[in-house]
Amino acid sequence: MLPLQLFAFCRPGFESECQSELEAAVIQKGGGVGGAWRSDPGYVVFKTNNPDDAAVLAQKISFNQLVFTRHLLVGDEGVEPLSPEDRLTPLCLRLESMATGVGPFSELRLGWPDDEKGRVLAPLGRALHERILNCLQQNNIYDPQGGGVRAEVVFLSSVQALVGYSLPYNSSNRPMGIVRLRSPHNAPSRSALKLLEALEWLTQPGNSHPVRAHSGQTAVDLGAAPGGWSWVMAQRGVRVTAVDRADLADQVIASKMITHIRENGFHFRPQVIPHWLLCDIVDKPRKVADLIARWGVHGWCRNALFNLKLPMKKRREEVLLCRARIVDTLSENRIPFHLQFRQLYHDREEVTGILRLGK
Repeated sequence: MLPLQLFAFCRPGFESECQSELEAAVIQKGGGVGGAWRSDPGYVVFKTNNPDDAAVLAQKISFNQLVFTRHLLVGDEGVEPLSPEDRLTPLCLRLESMATGVGPFSELRLGWPDDEKGRVLAPLGRALHERILNCLQQNNIYDPQGGGVRAEVVFLSSVQALVGYSLPYNSSNRPMGIVRLRSPHNAPSRSALKLLEALEWLTQPGNSHPVRAHSGQTAVDLGAAPGGWSWVMAQRGVRVTAVDRADLADQVIASKMITHIRENGFHFRPQVIPHWLLCDIVDKPRKVADLIARWGVHGWCRNALFNLKLPMKKRREEVLLCRARIVDTLSENRIPFHLQFRQLYHDREEVTGILRLGK
């Protein structure tokens, strides 16, 4: 098999956060001796001193515990340039070599970094997808029913590509970790996309504590204006109390599923415990973290879905600090919980958190 390395997709501009969390995970799993890190817009690569370590780390590192890593895979070094006249043959040969060590592939994914330079490679990837898939089928290394690893081809330029694989149980269920959604008709704001992606994230395969929003549930939306999150929940049959001193959009006010209360979100107290606490308040992340912890300690909700707006510097450190504040507060009060963070595709300078209360 070809020498392997660990490859991670991330949001452009967050390479240092992605690398930092992966370094910590690698060390925790006993693979931190030696190796070299490098990054470019939209991805991070870790080349281990022992090429076999990359495959082991891809199994040991818990993808669900990562925040800034969109997708994790094992890839070769991709150092041999591809000829524009024939990219297909060498890519197929490398995939065939890869399959000898990991078995038949259950899926084929082609990707590229999510930045301006990388996105121009999308037409190339789409043009080659069917031809590479045919090659895998002809060589009997493709079995969509077998539940095996996914074949991955990542184009870094028109003449350079990594070939590798990802583990379905320990990586994103979307190519490149990107959830592409269209803004729903009549949505009051772009924030609706953030909540739609978050709700999908909570139910994706491999999530150890899935939770769904559905008809018959209730929610409190703190800092609701103009009402994107309230509107999404109402569309799913959830009855929402939208808390904000500012006005809501007309289509939100018109919904019979939404009640608007003009109050400061940090001061609001629910009279009846809702299934969901929603919070997309623009404020200091630690202040929001303390708010979420307070709701958890008092048992004012069953699930809390919230965003933390990150500072310009020390963004990962801020997430770790906010996580610690919530964990310490709930643990000191002996509240059972599950807490997880992820920078979603539709997030920008922020991360999304989910707090599930109970065992």
